Order: sequence, then structure tokens, then C-alpha cells
Amino acid sequence: MPRTPSRIARLDHIAPRLRSLFAAIAMVTLAGVATSPASAQFGGRGGFAQAFQPDIMQRDVTLMTSSLGLEEWQRPVVEALLQDYMSNFNTGVEALKDRMKVASDDAGKLATSNGGDAVLEKIMAPLNSWRTEKTQMLEKFMSDLKSQLGPQQLERWPSFERALRRERLLPDGDLSGESVDLFAVLTRMQLTPAEQEAVKQPLAAYELMLDEALVTRMTSIAVLDRELSDAMASMNYDRGADIQDKVMVVRIGVRSANDAGIELLAAALGDRSEEFRTRALEAGYPDVFRPHPVMILMQQAYALPSLTPEQTSQIDALMSEFGTACRDANMKIYEAVRVDQPKAPRKRVQAAADRKSGASGSAPNTPQGANSTDPVVKARIDRETMGAPFRDRLLAILNDEQKAELPGGVKVESAENRKEDPDAPVKKGRGAAKVGIDSEALNAGENVKRRDQRATGDTKRSGGKGQDEPPSAKPE
Repeated sequence: MPRTPSRIARLDHIAPRLRSLFAAIAMVTLAGVATSPASAQFGGRGGFAQAFQPDIMQRDVTLMTSSLGLEEWQRPVVEALLQDYMSNFNTGVEALKDRMKVASDDAGKLATSNGGDAVLEKIMAPLNSWRTEKTQMLEKFMSDLKSQLGPQQLERWPSFERALRRERLLPDGDLSGESVDLFAVLTRMQLTPAEQEAVKQPLAAYELMLDEALVTRMTSIAVLDRELSDAMASMNYDRGADIQDKVMVVRIGVRSANDAGIELLAAALGDRSEEFRTRALEAGYPDVFRPHPVMILMQQAYALPSLTPEQTSQIDALMSEFGTACRDANMKIYEAVRVDQPKAPRKRVQAAADRKSGASGSAPNTPQGANSTDPVVKARIDRETMGAPFRDRLLAILNDEQKAELPGGVKVESAENRKEDPDAPVKKGRGAAKVGIDSEALNAGENVKRRDQRATGDTKRSGGKGQDEPPSAKPE
């Protein structure tokens, strides 16, 4: 068919869309995991990568054993079922990669005689078909597993399904506090038998509430991700932003379930309620509730063996005062993060639209963290910089010999006189941590700008599965 001017113009119009999708497909076929093309184009995270991840893994055998109370003779049977599932899954993924690669190779030819929407539909067809096949694989495995259980084990099945969904779905959060695992928080607290009994009912209520929110998020995002693909096909940024707002609604639903769970469980823990609440917030918002460098410096000074009783009392009072100030500052960051993070995908969609249109004043290469007018960044800077006066007050309590005893033997000039290069190499050895602490404390504004490349904070890292305990410093 001859390439008329109108056809050439249409191909030029769809070319950017095809290039974006081809790049995503290349990542899939080479690595097997990628961000959703639609979600990446429109500022969020979708379900594309999940298509290349199994729903059941070897590590889940432990969960099956504990949740269902499997007998010793049942484990080899379950492991054989799992092996069959993984074999079929891996075969299916390799076949999917091949189909998508063939589809992408044919797309250029197809584009000469069809519109961009038809090309995108043809390329995405293997993925959509695989999603159905993948669901059927999981259903078969679960059915086969269920057929091996006795009556008492079958009574535990609903609880097992909830635990498995929690294991699979909870880490896939995009907001701070969305992926916090309160079961893991309780485990780390090493509850007494009496405390375990006290949290039994609220924990059961939280489990049901969280499961409902996770199922809603999973089913909603599965539908919305397809809508995002359609929005990408038409390069409709307004529609993409609206869909991302809908995604944020179901993500906030999971975060709200965790919020409610924190309050339910804290109320049941009596004297340990604040400890639990603090641990839960630190796990869900590690970038918010991290130890302040000046507090760490105070703790190091407090541990000096040469302190007099009067100095000990003064530092103790200063730590208490600073701890209150830190808690207040942390809560301001916490509130700002909770309000601002759900807006981030829409902001990124708008930024992408501005770049595409060449809108004046857009600065795509400028880190968001450098914008001190952003409420989250401003709150972080305020928190860090407030430590300078407390640091000077601490040093005023110590004599010169005690200052030299501080770990690393770092300089102890006041904040006004310190001229250290914040980008200088950090010393290794015993003094390394202390050098970093002082540099961060005295150059807080610049450090925060460098840390917060995203104004909303790093969400996937916040409260994900396997969240480590916060650094071992005295709670602020």
C-alpha cells in the first residue's frame, strides 16, 4: 500500500507510543520483570511485573505447614505439587516472552497498514491471555492442595488463604504505611502469653479488615491497569491522571486498614501500647521516624565514662527536651507525607505531559527534593536543622577532653564555625559513623535535598515485607 502523506503523518503520531512500549517489551523479554508500560508512562506502579512472578513459591511451604497444621507425611506431597506448579509457570513465562517478542517484531510491519491502537492491542494480547492462564494455574494448585487436607485442616483453610494473600500482596504498596506488616511487628515484640491472648481478638478483626482491603486493591488495580494501557495507547494524560487517582483510593484503603489495626492492637497491649505504636510507625514510615543524628550524638556523649553526675543530669534533661522536639517534628513530616504521597502519581503525569508539550517553565531534570517549598521536603529540612542549637548546648556541657573522647575524635566546633566539606569521603573504622552524623547534623538542609530526590519519599522501601528494625538508637 502506498505511503500517502496522511498515512505518514499518522505513523509519525503513533511512533512515540510504539517506541515506549517496545522499550518496555525489551525489558520484559530480556529480564522477565518490568514496570507496567502504562504505569511507567503515567506515573505509577501497575500489575505488569506481577505477571512474571509466581503466586506460590518455595518459601510458602513453611506458611502452609504452620497455617494448615500439615502432617509430616503431607509435606513431600505439597512440595511435589509446588514443583509441578513452578515447572508449568516457568514454561508459561518463557512462552510468553517469545510471543511478546514476535509480536513486537511484527509491530513495525503492522504499523504500515493499521493504526497505533491495533498495534498496541496485538502486542498486549499475549500478556492479557497469560494473566488468565496464570490465574488458572494458581487455582489448580490450590484445589490440588485442598484435596490433600483432612477435616480439621480444611477448617483452617480460610485463614491460610488470608495469610497467603497477605504474604503475596502486602509488600506491593506504593504509599508509606501501606505495606507495614503488623504481624511481624508483634512477633519482634516477643509478647508474653498474656499479651498474646489480649491481642487475639483485635488481631483477628484486623486480619479480616486488611484482607478485604488487599483483595479490593488487587481486583481494582487489575482493571485499572488495563485502563491505563488504553490511556497510553491514546496518549491521554488527563485520563491517565484520573485513573491513577482511582488507584490511590484503593491504596489508601490498605493504608487505612493498617492504621485501624495499629489502634486496635495498641489499645489491647496496655502498658506496651506506645511501644507497639512506635514500632509500627517506624516500620511503616522508616524515612520519617529515623533517629536524628543529634540524638545519636547525645547518646554517645551520655555514655562517656568521664561524665560527672551534674553533666549526666544535664545531658539527660537535654535528651528529654530534644526527644519531645523530635517527636513533634516527626509527626509534621508524617502528616505531610500522608497528604502528599497520594498526589505524586498525578504530579508525575502532569510533568510528563508538560515535557511532551514542551511547556515553558518545566524542569524535568530538576530533582523534586531540591524544592524546599514542597511540604514534605520543608518538614524534613526543619527537622534536621533544628538539631544545631541542641548540638551546641550539648557541647557546652562537655569539657575539651570529653569532646575528644567522642567516637572518632571528630572536630567539635560550633555549627557557625564548622567548614567541613559535606561531600568529603567518610572515614572508615570506629569513627566513620560519627563523622557522618556530624556532617549530616550541621549540613542538614543540603543533605535532605540530596536524600529526597522524590518529594514524597521513597514509598516502595517504606514498610515493605521483611522490614528491618530501625537503627539501634534510643527512641526519640
